[in-house]
Amino acid sequence: MFQVLPSIMKKIDSELAIDVDFCEALQAYMEHFDSVSIACPIAKDTADSGLGRCRLVKDLPWKEDRLKLIPLPNAYRPYDFIRQLPAIRRVLRAEIQSADYLVFSPHTLIGDWPTVAVREAIKLQRPYVIEADTVYESVGQIGLDRKASWKRIIKNDILLPLFLKSYRYCLANSKLALFQGQDAYNAYAPFCSNPHKLYHHIPIYKGDHITDDELQGKLARLEIGAPLKICYAGRAVELKGPMDWVNIVHELINCGIRLEATWVGDGSLLPDMRAKIKALGITEYVSFPGFVSDRQQILRTLKGSDIFLYCHRVQESARCLGEALASGCPLIGYASAYAVDLVAQRGGGLFAEQGDWGALVKLIKNLDKNRGQLRELITHANATGRLYDREARLHDRMDLIKRYLVPANTGSFSPR
Repeated sequence: MFQVLPSIMKKIDSELAIDVDFCEALQAYMEHFDSVSIACPIAKDTADSGLGRCRLVKDLPWKEDRLKLIPLPNAYRPYDFIRQLPAIRRVLRAEIQSADYLVFSPHTLIGDWPTVAVREAIKLQRPYVIEADTVYESVGQIGLDRKASWKRIIKNDILLPLFLKSYRYCLANSKLALFQGQDAYNAYAPFCSNPHKLYHHIPIYKGDHITDDELQGKLARLEIGAPLKICYAGRAVELKGPMDWVNIVHELINCGIRLEATWVGDGSLLPDMRAKIKALGITEYVSFPGFVSDRQQILRTLKGSDIFLYCHRVQESARCLGEALASGCPLIGYASAYAVDLVAQRGGGLFAEQGDWGALVKLIKNLDKNRGQLRELITHANATGRLYDREARLHDRMDLIKRYLVPANTGSFSPR
């Protein structure tokens, strides 16, 4: 298998390191394929990248003949991209020719090596898989209102249409498209001949789910009138809506609700969040542990909380929502097709329209007043969380790839 992806690697003291979550997926890849090659840029500014938890490549258990990592240059400026393109195209072409299965994740316009790989695969008449977990145009709108008018025009009227045209071309010529969540599926499935919706990115494994004793302890605490425990786990960046989160917590405290709120995670907006909490005079109610490397500690926070409050501003398939459900922590946040679909079978979430944080305040006030309803919501979240097992879903993903892609020299492929 050969994959070309966005950045999943960075340098730690000059040593190459790879995202821990991706390492867990690698285990499944290694069980299904003789060898795996991965090409991606090396992340430089990782403060807001989600690459907080990484593992040194030299410590990985797989030998070089089975796992090959190909660092690619960052070339997100037009000049850098044009300068690097001929050499990187040759590298990608050679890997495509030698691989049996191809998986690409295009995500931007300039400097997007997965898109280059797609076009090389089409030239070579090789079938490939496209995968996505985000509606990329929604991400592109974040912060756009603060840019100069000429920058907004360039992005909205030139760059975004060009990206969508390129991305739809990649989708249209794919043999298989795998979408993590309902939002990405709704946005892009119409442009594919063989789209599938999966939930293989939710990092929940056997032993991660809340235990019966932990669940009963949480329910009992609520029954005796203990303060609400509200949490979030993720990056403090604009697309996660951290200031909306702060506004909600502040308003709940103003309404007289007894609560303890925790935001676990680092990010460029964390200092702003702390400053605003201090200015509002509510520091005793809110804690910011910052980046937590111990995943079990994060799960303990989720399992000990009554509400997972999120204010995501983009259409993405955030993994933290699935982790919250598996921890028996119901979702209260902005509605998205992804979030609504997660709890469609067994419940465990209440939602408001995008951006309406006042409506989220009302939902939480009602749950605090009606503890029986909150306890029922927690029970439903626990039931929903039991549906998600990443190991099983990853194997489903591998089976789909093997079913629909024919290895080189055993079949034919004709681009549209």
